Amino acid sequence: MKKDVWLSISSTQRFEGCEIDKVDLVTAATLYCRRGKYYIVYEESEVTGWEGNRTTVKLSGKEAAVVRVGSSPSELLFSENERHVGLYQTPFGAMTISTHTSRLRNTVSMDGGFLEIDYTLEVDNSLVGETHLEMTVAAMPE
Repeated sequence: MKKDVWLSISSTQRFEGCEIDKVDLVTAATLYCRRGKYYIVYEESEVTGWEGNRTTVKLSGKEAAVVRVGSSPSELLFSENERHVGLYQTPFGAMTISTHTSRLRNTVSMDGGFLEIDYTLEVDNSLVGETHLEMTVAAMPE
């Protein structure tokens, strides 16, 4: 069963030598469960800088994956106290992206919920910054 939901995203990024970058977004999304995993799917917009992409957040207990398809495909994997390496494609070429998750809290169910992830980001094996990501999934009013 698929359910239309509101997705609130708040992301704070701290990059070396730059001011703190904060993005807050509320968007319509679709939530569904398949084989015990929850999926949140939404279209990116100009606000996030990912216009032309569809993002799927796949949640399974203490693991999360953020998969983008479209003009800039990518996949970021998160699991507490683990480092994951992925590929990030841009119009200018591909690069290696690594995440090291220090904290992941997930309460998402078909009733909504909350996802919180703290992680560091490496590009081509060089640390570039820290990110705090929060997502809140809420039912749309009927």
